[in-house]
Amino acid sequence: MPRPSPPLPPHGRRAPARRRHAGAALLAGCMWLVPALAMAQAAAPARAELRSFQIAAGPLSHVIAQYANQAGVALSFDAAQLGTRRSPGLQGSYSVKDGFARLLEGTELQAVHESSGVYTLRLQSLHPGSAASVLDGVIVRARAENAATTEGSGSYAAAQVTANIGQQRVRDIPQPVSVLTRQWIDDQALPDLHAVLRNATGVTVDYIDSERINYYARGYQIDSLQVDGMGINQVTSAATFIQPDTAMLDRVEVLRGASGLLRGAGNPSAVVNLVRKRPSAQFQGSAALTLGSWDRRRLEADLSGPLNDAGTLRARLVALADDKAAFQTARHEKRQSVYAVLEANLSPQTRLTASLQQTALDATGSWGGLPANLDGSQLGLPRSTYLGTPWNAWNRSNRQAYVELDHRLDHGWQFKAQAARSYFRSDGFKQTSFSSASDTNPYLANVTTSIYDGEASSQGTLSLQATGPFEWLGRRHELALGLDMQRVRAIGSSGYWDVSPLYGVDIRSWDPYTSYPEPAYGAGNGNAYSAPTAHVHQHGGFARVRLSLSDALTAIAGARLSWWDYHEPATPGSGYGVRHEPTPYAGLVYALSEQVSAYASYSRIFSSQNKKQADGSLLPPIEGQDFEAGLKGEFLDGRLQGTLSAFDIEYTGSALEDTASPMPCLPYYLAGRCYLAGGKSRSRGWEAELSGAPAPGWQLLASYTHTRSRILRDDSTALVGQPLRPADPQYALRVFASRQLASPWPGWTVGAGVRLQSRTYTSVGNVTTRQGGYALFDALVAYRFSSTLALQLNANNLFDKVYYAKFSPNSRFFNNYYGDPRNLTLTLRATF
Repeated sequence: MPRPSPPLPPHGRRAPARRRHAGAALLAGCMWLVPALAMAQAAAPARAELRSFQIAAGPLSHVIAQYANQAGVALSFDAAQLGTRRSPGLQGSYSVKDGFARLLEGTELQAVHESSGVYTLRLQSLHPGSAASVLDGVIVRARAENAATTEGSGSYAAAQVTANIGQQRVRDIPQPVSVLTRQWIDDQALPDLHAVLRNATGVTVDYIDSERINYYARGYQIDSLQVDGMGINQVTSAATFIQPDTAMLDRVEVLRGASGLLRGAGNPSAVVNLVRKRPSAQFQGSAALTLGSWDRRRLEADLSGPLNDAGTLRARLVALADDKAAFQTARHEKRQSVYAVLEANLSPQTRLTASLQQTALDATGSWGGLPANLDGSQLGLPRSTYLGTPWNAWNRSNRQAYVELDHRLDHGWQFKAQAARSYFRSDGFKQTSFSSASDTNPYLANVTTSIYDGEASSQGTLSLQATGPFEWLGRRHELALGLDMQRVRAIGSSGYWDVSPLYGVDIRSWDPYTSYPEPAYGAGNGNAYSAPTAHVHQHGGFARVRLSLSDALTAIAGARLSWWDYHEPATPGSGYGVRHEPTPYAGLVYALSEQVSAYASYSRIFSSQNKKQADGSLLPPIEGQDFEAGLKGEFLDGRLQGTLSAFDIEYTGSALEDTASPMPCLPYYLAGRCYLAGGKSRSRGWEAELSGAPAPGWQLLASYTHTRSRILRDDSTALVGQPLRPADPQYALRVFASRQLASPWPGWTVGAGVRLQSRTYTSVGNVTTRQGGYALFDALVAYRFSSTLALQLNANNLFDKVYYAKFSPNSRFFNNYYGDPRNLTLTLRATF
């Protein structure tokens, strides 16, 4: 639903800048040319020529917002004016005026073109044609309660987010924020979180193996995800975590930089908030069938609407089944998921939401990838090579129950209580493992099998928040208070390793699919293993105040106190923790104009570490600080968003080996020395992002990131001065744009994108593997047959670029994975 806002004057600023890379110059140039476009479009009257529209049926508020976006005009309205009315959509060719008239037919409203260039909705008289047929204007510019929702907006941009303590405008947050909207996800046909973050600004993907995935930003790991604002410890549950499916999501919000107010212990990387769909006020539904490369077959169904006549009880049900193979021989994945959510208005001010989500995944995976040559170069094995067997199994299930109580007071205060319970479980694990068998022949490998079961992670979270305005010194400010807690119980895996070993097989001639029968554990055939159960407890409280110092200047100040504990019940003395650790936050936002704001912020964060000093005491937490500064803009009445940001992060106190301690450092370490706190790293860089509609019919999401990270102190002098993660690109350009064609091609949408990154490398010992920079191109062609039926074709890696998604020199285990070759998906979608 659009966020009504005051009309913006047709003026802006232009600032020249020097850029090191052509991609950065392009993005920055676009960002500063936008005000000129805004001036031209706002000043010019709406063109009378006809445009072709193919807008699906849905709530009138969503349909009319999508119409205004496609027509390239600014529209301001109060969602309450349209109530719960539905619209059959709009198909055919219309002028701007006639299109509005058709959509508003049967209502008491009409679209009036103001002198500022903005359209507003006004009440009409019940007796058209009379001299007083139009009543005095009634223009309400209030924000809708769900203004952050992107479903039905038809846009790649969003003006509001919920990832940063309550619902806020992106421009009011003094850190860079990306919103990956429902329309962008649909246009790129991205099925899960992995696919989304692979395309997200400033995020890099790292494969532990074929099934486990880590995410990084600015050189540091993203160690916590959020679902509807509630944290999930993905690192603790890495072996059992299933990448969430996008069928359940309205949007993905990525807040980059430190987030000490949102959580306690963590890295200064990013917060990723997955916001799920909510029930709609009117009945709506959709179904989709996707067929794709590698025998992909995917079915989706989505039903939503009220359960009673008053509309105070609403529900939504989303279900999917996804079955696919892979470009590697014998790999297969089967996913089933269901999400049910119920929403009830207990009173006009109180809303209760409860949901349950269940996902099951059966997959053949492999711990290791492909080997590299002895000098670190790649062997060039076929991309279909899979060092595993058809009986490999890595089956798991994820379940989450969620409840939220939201209460609003008349004076603008809002109280929200949230609770979630998540359970991640391994349902069956049997994997082959390949490792190097020779120092002279890279093709020789040892093969063994591991059989584990019982690994699981249960996580409980609770959050209480209160936000609202207050008056002080004649100005209106905002205060936010909160308490939260998280309990994680990680049940370690148990089973057997080194089952049915084979030694010195040649992977060029030995076929694991036919030559390695499925083994079973027996006496003398394998070794028993049992990992400990661990508990992580975290709780804290925060306060944040937004002070309106003037009409243009806002100051944000806050602090959090955190408690963090870790212990293994079976191992007395294994516990360690942090008590009342403070993490302050401060920021400034200054409105340079009605379109552009400047911001700066400081944030601190900490990360606990389980390392002991020679006297037996634990090392203090690693401490980090993050300085952010930049510009944010909303152009073309908010239809286009822009951000230009810079950051400087320092992380101090990571563990270094204490060379003065005994070797071994008994009784704390049976092998190795004790530790000192002294490691230090720094990450600096800048980012640019542009999202939304730069012109009628167009949608764009473009970003450029430049990151330079360095190790400043380390116990290995060879690492000092090296990048934190040389496998992460120093710069990356990501662009995707789509265009809804007009006459003579009504109903057609075309799109294209590129993912480009600089060269990277990794080292193990004295051997280094390098990969040059590369670009991957994607394409979209879609046709809407009617308001209810559409067909969409997506091509990824269009020119079939050969590259490695993960690469490493030979070490004990193989760790090279090809990126996906060219692949196609064809989706038939029906809405009703």
